[in-house]
Amino acid sequence: MTATPGQVLSSFLPTLLLGFTAGQPFITLTGPSQRTAPGNLVPFNCTAGPFSNQDFNVTWMKDRDEHPASAQRPMTNDKGNYFITSKVWVKLVPQDVSSEITCEVTHGDLVKPLYKTMNLSQVLRVVPTVKITTKPSGASIHVQERVNLTCHVSHFYPSHLNLILMKNRHRIQTVSSPQVTRNPDGTYSLEHMWQAEATLNGSEFACWVIQDEQPPVQVNITLRAQAHRMSKARRSHSYVLQGPLQRSEPGTSIQLTYMSSEFSTRQVTVTWLKNNHKLPKLQTSVHLSGDTYNVTSSVLVPLQADDVLSHVFCHVRHNTTLVLQKIINLDQYLRVPPAVTVSQSSPSSNLVAITCHVQRFYPQSVHLTWLENCHMFQGAEKPTSKQNSDGTYTLESLQLVNVSLQGSERVFTCKVQHEARPPIQANLILSAIAHATYKPIGSPGPETPAIIFVVLLLGFKVMLLMSFTVAYIHRWWNV
Repeated sequence: MTATPGQVLSSFLPTLLLGFTAGQPFITLTGPSQRTAPGNLVPFNCTAGPFSNQDFNVTWMKDRDEHPASAQRPMTNDKGNYFITSKVWVKLVPQDVSSEITCEVTHGDLVKPLYKTMNLSQVLRVVPTVKITTKPSGASIHVQERVNLTCHVSHFYPSHLNLILMKNRHRIQTVSSPQVTRNPDGTYSLEHMWQAEATLNGSEFACWVIQDEQPPVQVNITLRAQAHRMSKARRSHSYVLQGPLQRSEPGTSIQLTYMSSEFSTRQVTVTWLKNNHKLPKLQTSVHLSGDTYNVTSSVLVPLQADDVLSHVFCHVRHNTTLVLQKIINLDQYLRVPPAVTVSQSSPSSNLVAITCHVQRFYPQSVHLTWLENCHMFQGAEKPTSKQNSDGTYTLESLQLVNVSLQGSERVFTCKVQHEARPPIQANLILSAIAHATYKPIGSPGPETPAIIFVVLLLGFKVMLLMSFTVAYIHRWWNV
């Protein structure tokens, strides 16, 4: 894996300072070179010196709370001066936009302590939540009516981002650096509105939010107009079937609604079935409008993780005549979040295979990123997902790591972005020391054949010597 310029600078900075500093004590504080989302562990390194002896003390503070250091190492230069390098790992949270990390060093050579502070906002990236609303909404939208669509982007950091607006998967507008509003917690929010014309067939609109070079956070809605009322002479009934604008997760319920008009009598029955089983939680109302009747029926549909292949039937009867039979596939309303785990195996003493398992998710689109000590892998291959028998998807990504390259422990993170939800991740701490003495159980080392050969050779010589000795004693005894 190729190191980033920030990693190289962080690793060589203490050495450079030791070589060029002359007498006057200094302190430096460095952090990761890339922004990281909440939930990740990020390293900070503090170096101070020169000092006349090793009687120094390093204290880390996150805001007003002391934070334990993970490693501390004294060093000397060719002039006999002492330096101290200390490292701390901090797990970021969204509230760290307003937090800071401080390294304080005390020593008898100093009149007052040396300290250095860094704002955690410099290394933090908070992914926004995104939704689209319409005005007017629902059944009140008519054909060729102009509708206001608003993309709400909430609680993100830093403030700079780009918006891409899509219609039927084609870009219609790019908004660079839109105007934002700062929230009390230090994050930002924005709203961007545009207009679209409602049609009978409907159109899919999407709002993509892009932060730096991260994968886009997106949300989609379908805008569809209510059909015009048919003439009474044709005895047809216009109808609208509506579902939620956004996907929902298993364990929740969604509401499906049927609306129709122009019925000559109030004898209208609406039946909802999920996989041929009747749904109990429904409400149907029939009310007079002029000289005809309008019907509205709503039902709550509980979602489960295996509902990717499920469907709902809507049956409408007027008197004894079946006037509508519609199938609604539930996969368009379902989002199954993945379960993410990381495992390891050792094909050799110097190589470790780490595998990220992303299991049972829907829809198919996910973005997987590997991080080492909060820095992105360079050249990581893009894995391909496979569909399971229940309609969900599974994905695995394998990386080979050479544990002999570095002596310190390394934190590997598999981060998975699914839909517009916050990233899901799993961590693995790898130590070169822990793998230095590793050998597969039941596998002899390369020196075993040589040892066996030497043992057999020595045994043969001993037996030969004993034979000569016994023969000599026997002959001497007979004489």
